[in-house]
This record gives sequence, C-alpha cells and structure tokens, in this order.
Amino acid sequence: MNFRIFVAAAVSGLAVLGLVQPANAFPDRPVTMVVPFSAGGGTDITARTLAGPMAEALGSELLVKNTAGAGGTIGTAEVAAARTVGYTIGMMPVGPMTTQPHLRKLPYSPESFDYICLAYSAPSSIVVRKDSPFNSLADMVDYAKANPGKLNFGVQAIGSIPHVAGLGLVDATGIDIAFIPFKGSAPTFKAMLDGSVDMFVAHISFLTQNADQVKSIAMLSDEPVSTAPDLPTAKQQGVPLNFPIWGGLVAPKGIPAEARDTLESACEKGMNSKAFGDRMADLRMPVTFMKGSDFETFVQAEFARNAKLLAKAGLSN
Repeated sequence: MNFRIFVAAAVSGLAVLGLVQPANAFPDRPVTMVVPFSAGGGTDITARTLAGPMAEALGSELLVKNTAGAGGTIGTAEVAAARTVGYTIGMMPVGPMTTQPHLRKLPYSPESFDYICLAYSAPSSIVVRKDSPFNSLADMVDYAKANPGKLNFGVQAIGSIPHVAGLGLVDATGIDIAFIPFKGSAPTFKAMLDGSVDMFVAHISFLTQNADQVKSIAMLSDEPVSTAPDLPTAKQQGVPLNFPIWGGLVAPKGIPAEARDTLESACEKGMNSKAFGDRMADLRMPVTFMKGSDFETFVQAEFARNAKLLAKAGLSN
C-alpha cells in the first residue's frame, strides 16, 4: 500500500512539474517591427538599419512591416491594438505620437504603449534661401515685427512637427507670420526656392544635402549639433526652441517585463553597432539611445508641449 501511494505521489508530482515547466525565453519566434510610413522615408531607413544588428542581439529574426496612411496613425494604432505579448513593436515617429492625437480622435494615446527606446533624434532647423537677406534668427524676427503678416512660413502639413515648431516660434517671439501648408517636403522646398514662402523647418540631413541652395538661421536644439557645430541654435540667439525630429520603439501596453527589458537591451546593442553608427553618420544624424523609462518621460513632455501650442492656435480636437 505504501509503495502504491509513493508511486502515485511521484507520478502526480511529475505531472505538476510538467505543468510548471518554464516557458521558452523571449523571443522564441520572429518579432515584427511596424513602421507607420511607406518604405524609403527617414523613419523606414532608420528602422531597417536598426533591425539587422538588433535581430542579432535578440537572436531572432526581426521583420520590418510598413503600414502607412493617415499621417502615420494607422500603423501606430495597429501597434497599440496588437496582442502578441512583445512580438509586435513599432518604430513610432514624433507626429503620430505627439501631434496627431490632438488634431482628431484616435484609438490610442501615449498611455497606450510600453516604451522600449528612443532610436533616433535629429535636430531640425529653420532654413531660408541662400540669397535671403536673413542671416540670423534676429534678422528674421526683427523684420517680421516691423512687417506683421508679410512673411510666409511653409509647412509640410498642418499639425506636422515643422508646423508645431513654427507655432513655437510665434509663441516665443510674438511675431505675426502666415503658415502655408503643402503636401510634403518637396513641394515646400520648391515653393521656397520660387519665392512663394520665405522659410520652413527642415531635417538637418536636408540642410546638408541642399547647402548650395539653403542656409540655416537657427538650429532648433538646446545644444549645438555635433554634426554641424558651426550653426547657431535658436537658444544661443535668445529664443529657446527645441524641436527634434525623433522616433523610437514602442510595444502595446502591458507586455511582459522580460520581453520589454530584452527588447530595450537589444535596441541599445543595435544602436551601438558599427553598422548603425556608420549609417547614421551618413545621414548626419547623431546616435541618441534613450532607455524606455526616459523615453516615456520625454514623449509625455513633448505631447504636453505640443498640446498647448496646437490649442493656442485653435487646432485641437
């Protein structure tokens, strides 16, 4: 009898052990990285550049998927709604995260995500034509104050970060300028060259690629830019404006801590890789890793600031 009881207990114990065997370590299958814009743009290039070394750090395939549309909000909503416990992440840029939710009702907010890392942050600049009489921010502001409503500020879209940066300029200086919306950077640039607009906000790589046609009157960053240290910042000229063009990795809210930590570590290793660093140097973009908790704080601050600027302009939903 005792022997039978012992055997039964042993079998029962083995069964229980079988039920509590640890799950496979994350990740045990490919991870999908959603990019909310079409292939070939800056966010997509950064995502694909990071995907290779990050996959190596994860020890698992990392698939890049483009889900474009509605200013990046369709892909962002897809990530917020994913239920794949860490196997769907997104390379989310500043617009869909911090301006679009203020312009219309969306099925997500910054609270809809767990934050993995800031993956890129490129300084922006107020640019004018090479032959513009404005050689500094003060030149432009002084003219605008003396001639209210005369200057045109081109924006790639209403509510875009270049537009919000322009709203920040108006808020900080009190100037009266007209915002002229276009559909993207290329037509905005063309309009400035033909004199339809006087200035617009551009990515630093645009500035370096078109240095024969444009010049910067202010970098919109707190500190001088490492890849262009000779270009003065708005802050150095007495107007504290900081409007980087950034993007980072997020996951749906509530993924396991192990998965989040593993993804954050892989992001850091990927960004520290030679392949990623070399590509960012080609694009004149500094490597700017930020861990998930700091990235979340950063996004919340950007979200709150942009809310105030858009509300003041009467553009909030």
